[in-house]
Amino acid sequence: MTSTSSVALRRRSSIGHDGATPESSWLLDEFSVTVPTKGVIYTFVCKCWLAQDRGDGLTSRVFNILDADCINIGLKMTSQAPRILSKCLFSSRFEIGQKDTFIMEIPDIASLKKMRIRTDGTGCRPDWFLEQVTVKNLSTQEVATFTYNDWLSKQWGDNLTLECEIAAMINDELMIEDTTYVIQVKTSNIGGAGTDANVSMIIWGENGDSGTLALKESNRSNKFEKNQLDVFYFPDIFSLGDLCKVRIWHDNKGIAPGWHLEYIDIEDSLVDKIFRFQCDRWLAKDEDDGQIIRELACANNDILELKERTSTNLSMLCVRASLISTLLKTKQRDFKCIAVPGIHELVLGASDVFQFSSKNVDDIAAICVGHCPKDGKKLKAKLDIYWHVQEIVVTEMELGNKYFFKCNAKIPLRAKRGDYKVFECAKVIESFASKARSLVPVRYEVIVVTGSQKASGTDANVHITIFGTNGDSGKRRLKQKFRNLFERGSTDRFYLEILELGELKKVRIEHDSSRLSPGWLVERVEITNSATGITTNFPCGKWLDKNKGDQLTWRELFPRS
Repeated sequence: MTSTSSVALRRRSSIGHDGATPESSWLLDEFSVTVPTKGVIYTFVCKCWLAQDRGDGLTSRVFNILDADCINIGLKMTSQAPRILSKCLFSSRFEIGQKDTFIMEIPDIASLKKMRIRTDGTGCRPDWFLEQVTVKNLSTQEVATFTYNDWLSKQWGDNLTLECEIAAMINDELMIEDTTYVIQVKTSNIGGAGTDANVSMIIWGENGDSGTLALKESNRSNKFEKNQLDVFYFPDIFSLGDLCKVRIWHDNKGIAPGWHLEYIDIEDSLVDKIFRFQCDRWLAKDEDDGQIIRELACANNDILELKERTSTNLSMLCVRASLISTLLKTKQRDFKCIAVPGIHELVLGASDVFQFSSKNVDDIAAICVGHCPKDGKKLKAKLDIYWHVQEIVVTEMELGNKYFFKCNAKIPLRAKRGDYKVFECAKVIESFASKARSLVPVRYEVIVVTGSQKASGTDANVHITIFGTNGDSGKRRLKQKFRNLFERGSTDRFYLEILELGELKKVRIEHDSSRLSPGWLVERVEITNSATGITTNFPCGKWLDKNKGDQLTWRELFPRS
């Protein structure tokens, strides 16, 4: 195995020797190139002679990097795929009282908030007492400490688990707090809506995901019955901040596994918010589109916060006004009036905050601002009274989007409410939750082409996971009724409904190696986004077979460059 830390691996890699005698003949099975700073290992399969008197007489070979098997090495931090902290070839790691150092190159994910770390529980010594993990950003020199002080073990410790989540401590400040999630699951009021299957879900928010949550212990003895509301409690779990989506599924077990889900409400006790995820769909193999997994975006209405800053260059100490009217104009709707009752002192240099309940008004294009005496009373003062507004910031409290209006204008006190000034939006800051919640379900066409060599087809169960810039699809079964799929030289087409994934980055295709002839030669995978019409090709040309090649039954495929 070759290790490189400073040289970028290019599209090709060559290996060979300069020997000319029979003693220098070399039968090369495979070789690996490790790039620690990238966190990957590339494995190239050769299985041929490098010799002048054997095979084809060549003493060197050239390999394309696209033909290599790529394995990640590292660990998982929020927003990142799992990394494996590989064992060292020349020394032992994770020994008692020992500090182990790893260098990884990962995308900038801002200040760390939490880490999820796990072991696979294998080996002669699977139990591990983890004290602490320290992560240092070599660019910013920021240091994050993750303290656990417990076992990752199925037989020792308090938790009896192989996986844990640890909050980051930066500059003596805990970056994430614990909360209790109260999850209410409403089964629809239609015939056969209930399920006997086991249901699980994952929640996504600003601070990453919750991991898999099994919905086992409900307030009802018989869960997920028709028109029933089941309540589940998950205490002492890291708060995810504003929630954006959930993925919910069942294992299709039991006498009546089909399930019609109406909605999910999730309450975060830390921030005292409830997030709704509307479904109104079947999770059943014999209903709707045959899927038993759904991704749901958050469907909360918005609460608006209006923050006004009065200029400091006013000659008056303050302006007393009994009504401030703010009209919001969107790109698709008419003006909407929001009034603030009561008397408010607009003090020089002060920032005033007002909150309103409102329906969703979409993106705000402009606002109209004015003020008048209480109840429309006539003005007593002969002199004009002005209110100098420096800036107005409108915040959607549920989504966190902020709209900035640079006013720097004097607004006169008027007897009529219809007198106002118009200010256009100067800047918009879209929150993470808003971006995620704006995702809509998209129908993806998945085409799988099986190779044409002898015995290329498979009888095993095939699954696919699609990864994009907006997340992943989760593991999806590729299945059709009354069809013999994945036969030699065949092209099979499937349709999956998934929340918009953005630009596709990779796919993972795998089978469970079941039945008589599980070995499978995958030629390629093509995925088309029906909303945009964009097709992404993922070449493969490799066996998924325990008895051939590298004996893997899964492949991670990347788009054709």
